[in-house]
Amino acid sequence: MTLLDVVLVALVQGIAEVLPLGASGHLVLLGSLAADPQARAAVIVAANLGIVLALLLYFWRDIFVMGRAVVKLAKGRMDPGGRLLLQVLLGTVPALVLSWGFAELGGGTGGRIVAASALTVFGLFLLAADRLGVTVRRIEHLGWLGAALIGILQAAAAIPGVSRTGITITAARLMGFERHDAARFSLLLAIPLMASQAAIGLIQLSHQARLILSGDLLVAAGLSFGVAWLSVAAMMAWVDRNTFAPFALWRVVVGLGALGLALIP
Repeated sequence: MTLLDVVLVALVQGIAEVLPLGASGHLVLLGSLAADPQARAAVIVAANLGIVLALLLYFWRDIFVMGRAVVKLAKGRMDPGGRLLLQVLLGTVPALVLSWGFAELGGGTGGRIVAASALTVFGLFLLAADRLGVTVRRIEHLGWLGAALIGILQAAAAIPGVSRTGITITAARLMGFERHDAARFSLLLAIPLMASQAAIGLIQLSHQARLILSGDLLVAAGLSFGVAWLSVAAMMAWVDRNTFAPFALWRVVVGLGALGLALIP
């Protein structure tokens, strides 16, 4: 991969992975997935590690509260931090297993028509859920079943264009969660899932070739960290007073545009 390819992948991953846009779908449409598979996988892993670090930094208060709750949970005491930690884990483990199983079955691949269709359809789902969903619940009201359901839906993001953040926010909005809390729980779920997937990716890459911390990987990690942090901060500030409509409309416009180009003889 050229340096331009690395920068492009890092930017798309850092922005579209944390916003409800669909990073893999955008990369398919841009043609960046046509590069050497091993090099592409290494850059995406590096970019995802940068994203995880950005999420840990932005949500450090939640991370601190959940970490402090571990001691209380060990003593058999449950507090809001412990409940949130268990809900995040409850949503992560099934999604990780399903994502792994889907990949083993040959899923997670698709051409431009698949990516464009998923961007469009799930963009419309997000728009409808955001408009129809009431805004009465916060994370404190999240039940165990709801946490598991939202988490399991992350596995659908193995299809390019679905968007892990997009589908979990869509589900949370349909359940009546406030926009800020829907985005917050979605991104908290992303931390252990993306970290685990990155670790699995590193193990797989190590079996294929000797891992070397190259300048390209450092660029990918650093750039994705910066744009991911800025994207999260911007989205969280935006949804405090506004809707997810701009993100949904972007998906629909890009998806329909790509479908039109693909279907034109």
